[in-house]
Amino acid sequence: MIIRFKFENFRSIREEQELSFVASSLKDFSDSVVPVQGFRHGLLRVASLYGANASGKTNVLRALHFVARAVRNSHRYWKPDGPIYVDTFLLEEEAQNRPTSFRLDFLLADMRYQFGLTINKTDVLREWVYCYPSGKKQIWYEREGGASRKTSFGRKLVGENRRIENMTRRNSLFLSTAAQNNHEMLTPLFNWFSERMHFVYGPRTALLQETTKRCSDVGFRNELLKFLATADLGILSMDIKEETFPEKTKDMWKELMEFVGKRFASTEEEKAVLEKAAPPQSIQRITLRHKARSGEGTSIPIEDESAGTEAFLSLLGPVLTTLESGGVLCVDELDSSLHPLLALEIVRMFKDPDSNPKGAQIIFNTHDVNLLDAKLLRRDEIWFTEKDSEGATHLYPLSDFKPRQHTNLKDGYLQGRYGAVPFVESFLSGRRKV
Repeated sequence: MIIRFKFENFRSIREEQELSFVASSLKDFSDSVVPVQGFRHGLLRVASLYGANASGKTNVLRALHFVARAVRNSHRYWKPDGPIYVDTFLLEEEAQNRPTSFRLDFLLADMRYQFGLTINKTDVLREWVYCYPSGKKQIWYEREGGASRKTSFGRKLVGENRRIENMTRRNSLFLSTAAQNNHEMLTPLFNWFSERMHFVYGPRTALLQETTKRCSDVGFRNELLKFLATADLGILSMDIKEETFPEKTKDMWKELMEFVGKRFASTEEEKAVLEKAAPPQSIQRITLRHKARSGEGTSIPIEDESAGTEAFLSLLGPVLTTLESGGVLCVDELDSSLHPLLALEIVRMFKDPDSNPKGAQIIFNTHDVNLLDAKLLRRDEIWFTEKDSEGATHLYPLSDFKPRQHTNLKDGYLQGRYGAVPFVESFLSGRRKV
């Protein structure tokens, strides 16, 4: 579970901002809090981000995604002599030369860890891992990059540390290099970043194949059908059919990957991944059986379903995977193509201890104010992003305003009581004459 995440000089974020899952002393929705030894108020499972368009909501998710990708890919895919493709704050010239920093505190197997990273466009300037047995700080390693190029190791970090240090490039992470070289103590941390953190951006259809593949597992498919039933979409059952990928289509796949890599890949890492992407040998297709007047029902291919049904089905794949592993799911625009009640149900799945016994977490941004009015979210589970007069994003929780428990949060937000809303002047207001 994430405890807190701090980040600085990244995209629209200039000064250090913090997203915290540490529960406040609020008494409402006590079952939303996961009790953790050593934490007075426990941890939360949900963080919702609200704010005007272009206020920086997505950049909060992208900051966390950057860290996960750096851990997962820097040793294998970042070119030895290449730059580090990090987007610093663009609206201030001095920020282009300042380092970007990230710090993430998290729980893994009931142990608290802190992973920190400071980089510029060419080098990893600082990197560290601490753990906290019995609440006491224990240094595993501290790395200084740039001109000094020195790493110090704590006595508790057992492994071939110096050998791996010599293999670590100036622009890659020690944690990434260690995991690729089977470091026994650091590999679980690497796996947490690479396997338990899931990110959803853009059209939901891109997720459909991931969900379809997992449906070959009967247990997963039954869970999926159970949640589809709660959504009242009239779906009775699901059939999965595997079709061979035609050779002609495989050739088209290769050409497409080359085109996408040359035209759209923004980093060398992305280009390398696309170059190595092998065409699938087969493809699985979903057919959903719906209620009909005949007792047998009617089968409809997924491509003929509504955008809402397809979006919900696609999103359920990473949702159930995250709940199953106790991981972290980051969703950009949760309400995209979803009925408000379906978005509400997904949040409930994470908040309910019965459906989320492993403490999985969801971070999402949305414009759906119905979630504020659903008596579902705690006041410390609601966060806002707002840009200042110089274009820098500020992140802050609703609990800073200390609203009363039964305050109408939806009306308060729309009225601008908490900031984070656009100032909209009617286009017609200057034209109307009485």
